[in-house]
Amino acid sequence: MFSIRHLVLSLSLVCAASAFAAYPEFSSTKPNGCQRGTDVKLTVTGSRLADFESLIFFSPGFTQKSVEKVEAGKVDLTISIAPDVPAGNHSMRIRTKSGISHARQFFVGIYPNVEEKEPNSDFETPQVIQFNQTVEGIVQNEDVDYYRVTAKKGQRISVEVDALRLGYTVFDPFVAIIDKDRFEKAISDDTILHRQDGYCSYVAEEDGDYTVMIRESSYRGGGNSFYRLHVGGYRRPDVVYPAGGKIGSTTKVRFIERDGSFEEDAQLPAEIDPGFMIYSKTQEPAPSGNPFRLVTYDNALEAEPNDEQAKATAAPSGEPIALNGIIEKPGDVDYFKVPLKKGMTVEVQAFAQSIGSPLDSVVNVYNDKGGSLGGNDDGGGKRRLDSKFKVGIPADGDYFVRVADHLERGGPNYVYRLELVAAEPELFFASPQYTVNDNNYRQFIPVPKGGRYATLVNISRNNVSGDFKFEAKNLPPGVKLLTELAPKDLGNVPLLFEATADAALGHQVVPMYLTSVDPAVKTRGKLRQEFDIVRNGNVVYYTDIEDRLPVAVVEEAPYSLEIVKPAVPLVNNGILELKVVAKRKEGFKAPIRVFMIWKPSGVSSLGEQTIAEGQNECVFQLDANGAAPAGTWNFTVMGEADAGNGRIYNASPFQQVVTAPAYLTAPAIPLVAVEQGKETVMIAKLEHLLPFEGEANAQVLGVPDTIPIEAAKITKDTKEVSFKVKTDAKSPIGKQANLFVRVDVPVKGTNATTIHRIALGSILRIDAPRKVVAPPPAAPVVAANKPKEEPKPAAPAAPKPLSRLEQLRQEAAGGKK
Repeated sequence: MFSIRHLVLSLSLVCAASAFAAYPEFSSTKPNGCQRGTDVKLTVTGSRLADFESLIFFSPGFTQKSVEKVEAGKVDLTISIAPDVPAGNHSMRIRTKSGISHARQFFVGIYPNVEEKEPNSDFETPQVIQFNQTVEGIVQNEDVDYYRVTAKKGQRISVEVDALRLGYTVFDPFVAIIDKDRFEKAISDDTILHRQDGYCSYVAEEDGDYTVMIRESSYRGGGNSFYRLHVGGYRRPDVVYPAGGKIGSTTKVRFIERDGSFEEDAQLPAEIDPGFMIYSKTQEPAPSGNPFRLVTYDNALEAEPNDEQAKATAAPSGEPIALNGIIEKPGDVDYFKVPLKKGMTVEVQAFAQSIGSPLDSVVNVYNDKGGSLGGNDDGGGKRRLDSKFKVGIPADGDYFVRVADHLERGGPNYVYRLELVAAEPELFFASPQYTVNDNNYRQFIPVPKGGRYATLVNISRNNVSGDFKFEAKNLPPGVKLLTELAPKDLGNVPLLFEATADAALGHQVVPMYLTSVDPAVKTRGKLRQEFDIVRNGNVVYYTDIEDRLPVAVVEEAPYSLEIVKPAVPLVNNGILELKVVAKRKEGFKAPIRVFMIWKPSGVSSLGEQTIAEGQNECVFQLDANGAAPAGTWNFTVMGEADAGNGRIYNASPFQQVVTAPAYLTAPAIPLVAVEQGKETVMIAKLEHLLPFEGEANAQVLGVPDTIPIEAAKITKDTKEVSFKVKTDAKSPIGKQANLFVRVDVPVKGTNATTIHRIALGSILRIDAPRKVVAPPPAAPVVAANKPKEEPKPAAPAAPKPLSRLEQLRQEAAGGKK
């Protein structure tokens, strides 16, 4: 199933009751984009929109001015787009009184919109449009749309289409510029820069009318095959060189087209933006920009000739460094000389197809004697043929980086950029993917009034240690983040947001950071959540990275959850039952599916339980292994409720669970064998780790009910404990493996016990009963004075029949006599 979505953070519970609205679905916008610096009448469609409140914009410069009409499946409103909003795609979500939707892309253009008007499916009857307009249209099955523009000789006609990028379906458009004689002067199906979305450009050879055609490449199409077709006189670069630069610097950039290029100085932003696009400032800009890497280090540009190691372009000393060049002709190779130091582990990452270049890079690193240290062809991922690998540096000295095209192609647009980065301090966090083929599920923060919302974040560290504290700036009024620290020894932590009962409905797009508790550590962690923008099954076409969370206050949930505080700790190799209690509002009886958000290292449990319809509690069994660290941990569970009209979320407050060392342990009981129907004894040798008061109950578990084993009592002084085993005809013959002893140890000051599991892996074997051998029959009694009868001679045995071979042998022997 095709999906376009955006992510947020959470773990959840599920209920149902038609009286409650929840979790809106965002299906489409009409139009799919508009010109910057204008107001636009926008219709958003979906489901569960009757309590619509607002759109959530992730980019500055968007304003919701008014709402004209609200229905369950459609909302009409007016938005304003500032003149300085960058062209391209921008994320937006729907917020209702009861939830937040997944995100959709909305495109900002440089031209005013024109709607497609049928009939325009014949070359002779095209729709007439003007230069510098964007057509919003749709291609139905076997449909072809034609548009006519009038151009002067020497005037550039450029066409670019947004189709796949709109995110509705896997629409593969084909575009062409056709002259009056029906000759295709320029065509485009797929492009390196925009994958299935094409663009082309043509300079008119004479005055007259020219026709722009668009269709699906295989003449398919349908009700979701929308497009935005940009027709104008702009220049459309394939790629720029260099394709990156140091933040805050002024960099000379060459914009490279299919049939030419131009240069200009670019002032780069002061902060890193993973999705930054560069546009021309001196020429009429294209409808979309070119990817441009923003980094904190310098560029090294190739200097020809550098096609052999002896002529390698020397990069400046110091690291990291970005090597930039162009494989300008077929068979060309480029070499760079880079000084590196012993012990460094350098990550080499190529950017070529990911920036719009057709280069299929092959990158190798050599020492000064030509010995290879490593190389790669297509390790960059994301369905791009870019290289990525790591190499260890064995000694101080100069090393040589070689770049070539895998098929030995080349040309003026075969641009590449190699970033050589050693272990830089980095700290990022993001929530995991909660379901298959959809990394957008449960990736937003709708906090119910008087309730909570929880999520898990995984923390990725590189050359960074120590405790860090979370910062969530500009939360909606009445909302606070209850999670304070990301401890140095935890790879993930739960985030728990809480809203006061009187918090006003509203939202904010919230930047999230991690700051060290040690002022001497300057590294700052950031949220780096990757979302699929366009995905079809397990094929991902476009992704986006967000460093901010959509956080909203929504209506009160019809239930709340609470974890009952355990009376005793969870011990090593022990178990603990964690009870969750639900409080329901009157009339809310639906099942509640409860998810466990997080567990510390060494502790496991089922991921979810269900509170049945009309019931009020469930239990998670926590299981600690022998290496689980001692500590006090904050646990929370959360809800995702199907309330008959969509999902409703609510999380429990934090509840502390203590993990502690075990009171005792024991090795596995050696194999005990017993004959079926008999009794035996299993003996466990105990090792006491901590003293306890009173008697503990011990019992062997893991056998069927047909093998009764008596329980036993032990104290802190018991050295070994015996368990009487009884078997009968119903006791199964064979091995009973993986048995263990459960010991319930009383905890001082409570009426509860800690549950230990010791003697793990014990084995009991039941053998089949031995067969009873019958005694020989008694001798017959001989009567007195009776003469003893002589035994009768045995009858002669019947002659053994001879085989044919034996008969022939006998005959042969007789003939010799």
